[in-house]
Amino acid sequence: MPTDPGEWHAQAPRLARRDVLKRIAATGAAAAVPSLPALAEEGAKAAAAPTTLAETLAQYAANLKYEDLPEDVVRLAKRTILDTIGCAYGGYEAGPSRIATRLAGGVSAKQPATVLISGVRTSPDLAVFANGVMIRYLDFNDAFVSLTHGAGHPSDTISALLSSAEISGRSGRDLITATVLAYEVFCKIADVFDYLGNGIDHSTITGMAAVVGAGRLIGLSPDQMVHAIGITVGGNTATRQGRSDALSNWKAFAAADACRRRCSRSSWRGRA
Repeated sequence: MPTDPGEWHAQAPRLARRDVLKRIAATGAAAAVPSLPALAEEGAKAAAAPTTLAETLAQYAANLKYEDLPEDVVRLAKRTILDTIGCAYGGYEAGPSRIATRLAGGVSAKQPATVLISGVRTSPDLAVFANGVMIRYLDFNDAFVSLTHGAGHPSDTISALLSSAEISGRSGRDLITATVLAYEVFCKIADVFDYLGNGIDHSTITGMAAVVGAGRLIGLSPDQMVHAIGITVGGNTATRQGRSDALSNWKAFAAADACRRRCSRSSWRGRA
């Protein structure tokens, strides 16, 4: 059964949800997305109060620890991961999933990641894409209905998290923490940004959340994470037109592609 990511909000550690929302709203939410961000600054900067949306999310991401997660949140994260993999299993034989798996199977990598069910080893970004298509295809994965702006599927981000955890050799606890982090980012932005009113598809938010969670797993520095999210927003602002009138395979591909783009953004190792 689909999970209820709305339950996560009431139990978020460290940085209170209403404080995050207040700061996001004060900075213009997604109107300011080109500067949207991630983990906190190191040293003295980490102790300073955030003044931008980027710094607010960076502080939250940096402070979130597995040990801070309430038992119910850990249980929900485990259930969500299992439910999402189950959705991938159900969508594995679908036409779009076969296309994505064939595409992934034609590429090799020095540091490969695994396509679910098939066991195909490919480049991390194509593993993310193929897994994301499977997860999303049946439309059975969990949904989050925002306060005023429509609905989306935060579990789409798990395709990015699985591959990132695999190539980085992370633990199950790391994956759970990144899942909670991705959910919090997705749901909070969805609550305050009228993406439907601006003609923006929710897969844009999926990309933001995926890059934060995956970047945490692969160990991006705060500066790298800030730039990775900025690049993600700049290169992955999808419109709602792909979900209008007669639907193409893009409906199954949109969130998967947002997460695939996350892979290349999160792998960026440059400095500002």
